[in-house]
Amino acid sequence: MDSRLRQLEKKQKLYSLLKEQHDAEVKELMHYMSALTTVENNLVRSYLHTLLSDGLRHIEYISRIMAGIEGATGSALLTKKGIQESIGDERSSRDALLKCAEMADDDPETAALLKSISVDEEHHIRILEHLSELVESASSSK
Repeated sequence: MDSRLRQLEKKQKLYSLLKEQHDAEVKELMHYMSALTTVENNLVRSYLHTLLSDGLRHIEYISRIMAGIEGATGSALLTKKGIQESIGDERSSRDALLKCAEMADDDPETAALLKSISVDEEHHIRILEHLSELVESASSSK
C-alpha cells in the first residue's frame, strides 16, 4: 500500500509540474504571437514562426502525457457533439471576421486580410464536417 501511495504522489507531482509547463508554453505562444504583429524583419519572423510551431508541438506532447496520467482518452473532441461544437465555433469566427472586414472597408488591405482568414475558417468547417463523417462511419462499423 505504501508504494502505491508513493506512486500516486509521484504522478500527482508530475501532473502538477506538467501543468505548470503547459501554462508556460501557452504564455510563450501568446508572447510570440504578439511579437509577430510588430516585427517586420523576415528572418526574425521566421524564427518566431519556428518558436510557435515548436511550442504547439510541446503543448500537444505535454497534454498527451497529462491525459495519460488522468486516464482520459483525449478523444472527447472527436465525438459527434465535440465536432459540432467546433463547427459552431468556426462559423462564429468566420462570421465575426466577415463583419470586421466590412467595418474595415476604408482599409482595403486589412479588409482583404480579414476576408482571407474567414476563407480559412470556411475551410476548417469543411474539414470538421468531413471529420464528423469519418467519426460517424467509424463508430457505426464497430
